Amino acid sequence: MKFRNLKPILILLVLFGTFHLFYDAIYENHLGEGTDSDVLYPYLFARDFWTGVGIRGWNLPPSSSLFPEVVLAILVYPIFSSVGSFHFAFGFFFFTIPFYLAKALGIKNQKAYLFSLGFLSMAGVLPNSLGQFFYPSFHAITLLFAAYILYEIHRWDSKNRFQIVRFLLVFSFLWISEYWFFVNIAPFLLVYAVVRLQRKSIEPIGLVLLGFGLGKVWQLGLKNLGIGIFTPKELPTMDRIHSAFDLFSKDANVWIAGVIESITKHPLLADWFYIYLVLCMLYILFLFLRLELKNRFLDLALLISPFLSVIALFIFQIEPNFRYLYFLPFCILFLIFRMVAMFPLLRSVATLVFFLGIVFYYNERYPLLAKAIQEGQAKRAHRMECLSEFDSAIPGSSTYWPVKYSYAYSDKKWTLVPFTKEGIYYPWVSNRTWDKGLGQKPFETFPWGITETKEHLDLWKDVHLVKECEGWYFYRRQSQAF
Repeated sequence: MKFRNLKPILILLVLFGTFHLFYDAIYENHLGEGTDSDVLYPYLFARDFWTGVGIRGWNLPPSSSLFPEVVLAILVYPIFSSVGSFHFAFGFFFFTIPFYLAKALGIKNQKAYLFSLGFLSMAGVLPNSLGQFFYPSFHAITLLFAAYILYEIHRWDSKNRFQIVRFLLVFSFLWISEYWFFVNIAPFLLVYAVVRLQRKSIEPIGLVLLGFGLGKVWQLGLKNLGIGIFTPKELPTMDRIHSAFDLFSKDANVWIAGVIESITKHPLLADWFYIYLVLCMLYILFLFLRLELKNRFLDLALLISPFLSVIALFIFQIEPNFRYLYFLPFCILFLIFRMVAMFPLLRSVATLVFFLGIVFYYNERYPLLAKAIQEGQAKRAHRMECLSEFDSAIPGSSTYWPVKYSYAYSDKKWTLVPFTKEGIYYPWVSNRTWDKGLGQKPFETFPWGITETKEHLDLWKDVHLVKECEGWYFYRRQSQAF
């Protein structure tokens, strides 16, 4: 690799290391204070691959993250085998992504670095929501795929067979790995390809459709490997789309009001969208006054992406969450940099001012970040201490979240069988081989277990609470002897 290609990575590594407490606080929020064990899926998948447990029996989510995140996880695990170092490596990988997307959209290097640093800073402020960006299987990879597709469109050559095969393979993996790409950014990329390539755009569009068929082949291969993966047929997606169209055709005003309310009533995203709308209107006004609306048509197409994502979430009946709306903070940064670039005096000092602002903010929050990290570590250690009071040789039941958490952080070999609060077996995003066939046993036969809410304890037969521990409730069945 030439030094000029390696230089941005080295600069990004220095920035990530310098402001690492932002990431550490995010890590402890998700894996210390919270119990977001979905972030552990790629790590545990890679560990099963390398430790002989095997990947046969895994159940993968609808957006499986197989490419590239799980593939990267398998490659990274032999070098970074601890939970912390593994996720720190992934944190840096996701830290680089806003930089490369900004570059693909024409932002110069010096300013593009601030996109990555801006994302890390915002996530440090909102670790529970925007902090999700820095973890595998939480859809941040859509920004990287957007950068890659822009790269291919800029260099499209119909005679380059290697490029055609590469493009086809990437989209075949995309169709089974990251459905949200097609919601969040594919409409913009379609417009971008048509405007840039004109008639030649039929070639990449055709390869995208061909990739859908090839993706079906990969799905069959996964099933033959014993890996379960959700497909659109197994999800209520089409039923919800039909319901949305029926509602829209009956009363479009009610439907549109529902979309608007889904955001304006949201406790967090309402403020973000308000800021975004104001910036969008200012940007359009500036373009109009400068007679540049036509020249910035593709910018405007990009800025529609967050609104399309909101509409899709409403149609699919999914609560708005930053994990589906990373293009919202990205577009806010994009708008700020575009508007600053219109004013030469601001443009000359904006990069330095923005960077120094982050430095001072980081320095101010340093004690709070350090305290949050210590508290998160203490809570995680306390959970594992409470868990160790039970006999690992005796299988227990658990609600969904603590299962992978315990497999990742405990040094004992547990047999925790996942059940819902209603006592229904629920092996979501986990390896069925961990259950050792005990998923077929009735929920009532397990002598102990873990739940994240004690509201059901009074409903469960012969159960009494024995310990409350950092949001986990450990229970035993009185009639079961240990």
